[in-house]
Amino acid sequence: MKACRRSPGLAVALALLLCHPAVAWSESLALVLTNTNYRGYDDAEGVADRRAVADEFEAAGFRVIGASDLSGADLHEAAIELRDAVQGGEVDRLAIVLSGHFVAGSTDSWLLGRDAEEVSAITAGAAGLSVSAITGLAGAAPGRALVVLMPAREESDLPTGYGLTPGLSGFDVPQGVTVATGPAREMQRWIDRSILTSGVSLAAAAQAAPDAVQVTGFLSDRISFVTTDAASESALPSPGTPSALAELSFWDAARDIGSASAFESYLQRYPQGLFADEARARIAEIRTTPQRQAEAGEAALALNREARRDVQRDLSLLGFDPRGVDGVFGPGSRAAIRAHQRSLGLPETGFLSAEQLRVLRRDAAVRAAELERQAQERRELEEAQDRAYWNSVGRGQDEAGLRAYLQRYPDGLFADLAQQRLDQIDEDSRQNAAAEERNLWDRVRQQDSAEAYRQFMQAFPDSTFNEAARARLTQLEAEDGNRAEVDAARAEEAQVAGNQIVRALVEQRLNQVGLAPGALDGNFDEETRRAIRRFQQATDLPVTGYVTQATMVRLLASGTLRRD
Repeated sequence: MKACRRSPGLAVALALLLCHPAVAWSESLALVLTNTNYRGYDDAEGVADRRAVADEFEAAGFRVIGASDLSGADLHEAAIELRDAVQGGEVDRLAIVLSGHFVAGSTDSWLLGRDAEEVSAITAGAAGLSVSAITGLAGAAPGRALVVLMPAREESDLPTGYGLTPGLSGFDVPQGVTVATGPAREMQRWIDRSILTSGVSLAAAAQAAPDAVQVTGFLSDRISFVTTDAASESALPSPGTPSALAELSFWDAARDIGSASAFESYLQRYPQGLFADEARARIAEIRTTPQRQAEAGEAALALNREARRDVQRDLSLLGFDPRGVDGVFGPGSRAAIRAHQRSLGLPETGFLSAEQLRVLRRDAAVRAAELERQAQERRELEEAQDRAYWNSVGRGQDEAGLRAYLQRYPDGLFADLAQQRLDQIDEDSRQNAAAEERNLWDRVRQQDSAEAYRQFMQAFPDSTFNEAARARLTQLEAEDGNRAEVDAARAEEAQVAGNQIVRALVEQRLNQVGLAPGALDGNFDEETRRAIRRFQQATDLPVTGYVTQATMVRLLASGTLRRD
């Protein structure tokens, strides 16, 4: 191992890692870096508890290193030392945990050092730690690397300079790396109960993640991030040594990824390993088939994560479901690419060629224009029917007409006006009602449950509030009937539009099509939800008010929000 180097500002805990003597075999290593106290920004709230995270990984057999409140230079030093350990073959399983203030540009995100001030796209690299660099470093341990990113709460309020927005976005995920993002409280609970539970596969752990936690990248249904020694040893010809356990884990990951580069990585580390002959046979088989050429052809296209997202959106538009629009080509994306190739009469390799990409973009643009036209026609018809019904109920001149209009068009053109007039009617009724009746109505409105409205109407069958009570009761019963679909859509939105940058893009698109989502700030308020429901209504999608994958694909159908 190279000589120890220390940065003057680096915490003692991290310094102990950097001077750690070489070990006799590969080990499981976790790097945990958390920043709470900032010089040029408000202190970060909701940052991971470094000691608690360290305890979780230590209990799972990891050697944990790291520190809190590091400067940008110290963050860089930590990454350099970890790089040397990974490239030197000293790491079996690798976990990297980052928490604090994050900022994002068009192609990368950064964890800010404690000394960061007035950061812009030009200075972010010096002031913070590149997320793309960290995930790229983790790519040296394919199938055995986990990157956990936990932004501080209220990142939307973080001031940023030219070319940056608060939060996470735009970084690449190399093949074989599992990436989890989300708030610290939910993330720490998920790590302990799922990702660090022996025998729980990466796919099963991702499935068990709470709504606020997004898991992407390498998600094998055969490989877990940690395993019991007994389970691992039972599969080995010569069990019992840590190096043999590490080799089996490495081989499982290479086999699960299945690419020539993954098998080459295994052979580079274990040239005389237990599975060396099989690895060479797999490489030879890949290289003597068109599959290898197809894989190399796609690699030559140099598609970044945004370009891969565009491919997934285009496939979705044409009816080939990639099972996610996240910029990561997993099994779902490969299956969708093969299905598209089948429809074109092309060899079903699952890898994109330049010609297929050209045809995909062309056909998706045609389909997008068609969907835009259909949506516009549907919106125009809906608006005409909306106006006609408003006129038919007296243009809101009486309570019955107002309630009838809102029941049919809760998000209609005149919904705000109708609600304002009803609120005034309700206030007038409240002033005229007896004190007992008025007080009970106030409590019912605050409780806002179906049972409360029923009880009120039973207690005061002749109340002037009963029209409002019946209208709200009907609305609540309808919502209950649609509860499962709405809950599923809410969970899907956490995966599809889980960060503020994507939400701001959604709001921009809604605004561009004239649906008035309110402030374009990435915060989904009631105005945004109404705009989403109106869009879903116009595009013949399930009306939930939440951005599902189908909603996102249709929103981006015209390509307005794609980066050049």
